[in-house]
Amino acid sequence: MKVNKRIKNVYKYYTINQNLYNSIINNELFFSNPRNFNDPFDSNPRFKLSNVEQDLRNFFVYIQKEINKQTQEITSIANFKKRQESFKFLIDTFLKIADVSGELYSLDRENYDDKLIEIFTFYNNIEYFKKFVKQNNVELQKKMFDDYIFIAIDVKKYGIWSGSLTATCPVMWGHYANNHSGICLEFELFDSNDNSCINYLAESPFKSIIVNYTNEPLDIFSLSGNQLQELTDVIINTKYEKWDYEKEVRLINSKQGLEKFNYKSIKSIIFGYRTTPRERYALCKLLGSLRYKPDLFIAKVQPDSYELKIVQMTLEDIAGSGVHIEELNLKEIEKPF
Repeated sequence: MKVNKRIKNVYKYYTINQNLYNSIINNELFFSNPRNFNDPFDSNPRFKLSNVEQDLRNFFVYIQKEINKQTQEITSIANFKKRQESFKFLIDTFLKIADVSGELYSLDRENYDDKLIEIFTFYNNIEYFKKFVKQNNVELQKKMFDDYIFIAIDVKKYGIWSGSLTATCPVMWGHYANNHSGICLEFELFDSNDNSCINYLAESPFKSIIVNYTNEPLDIFSLSGNQLQELTDVIINTKYEKWDYEKEVRLINSKQGLEKFNYKSIKSIIFGYRTTPRERYALCKLLGSLRYKPDLFIAKVQPDSYELKIVQMTLEDIAGSGVHIEELNLKEIEKPF
C-alpha cells in the first residue's frame, strides 16, 4: 500500500455525543471494517467484465493459490468434511439446473468459517470453473471478485479510520457533524521529519493514504499474478467519484477496533456554527482537564460563499454559557474587537 507521509494534518468531523467524549477521555480512535461503511461500493469497487476465458481462468487459479495457503486452518474447522460435502451438493445443484445465480455466493461474510469452506471447495475443483464459465460467465466474474475481496480484506481484517483534507465543506459538516452542531478535530499525522505524531505506539505506525475517486471500473481480469497482489491496495483506495467532495484521508491499521493515539496530535478544535456556547465551554473544559492544548476555532457562514470560514474563537463565541472563562485552563482566547 502506498504510504503518503506528506499528509501532515487531517480533519475529523464528530457529532457531540458519548462516543466523542470516550474518544477524547481515553485518547482512542476507532478503526472500522471498511465493508460496513455507508457507501456500498467502498472496498467493493466496480470492475470491467471480460470475455477472455484465459484471463478468467488465471484469476480463478490465483484465488485457488491464495485460499490454499490457509488449507491447514480451513480443514481444521469443526465438521469440515460434512460442511464441505454440503457445499459440493449446493454447487452441483446450481450447475445442473443451469441457473448459477448470486444465491451461490450470498453467504453472510460474517459467517467466516462457512465462507472459507465454500471458497476452498469451489476453487479446488477446476471443473466448476469450466461449467460455470459456459453457463453464466457474468455471475462467475461477480463471484470471483467477491471471493477475492473476502480473502484480501475480510480475512485480513483491515481497520480504517477516515478523515478529510478539508474542514470547510458544508456537506461534511451536515453529514458527519450533526447538521453543523458538532465539531471538527485537526490531527497532526506526521511531523517535519516524517515521524508519526498520532501513533501512541511508534513501533507500529498507521499507514496513511489519500483516496482516489473515479467513475471507471477496475480492469481486474487482465492483471498478472504480481499485479493481483497489489489489487488489495487499489480496492481500499478507490471510491466512486461522487464522493470526491470528502477529500478523504485514510489511516490503515492491521486490525479493527479501538487504538490509542497521542493526545498531543490534536492541534485544533473547530466548533460547528450551530454549536451552543455551553457546548463549546463544556468541551473546552474537558480538553483542558485532560492536558489537551488545542487552538480554538469556529466555523462561520459567509454572505458571499458556500464554503465555511474557519476563524479563531473569541470570548463572544462562548458568552452566555454561564461559566467563567478563567476556568478553561487553555491557551488564552483572543478577545473580540
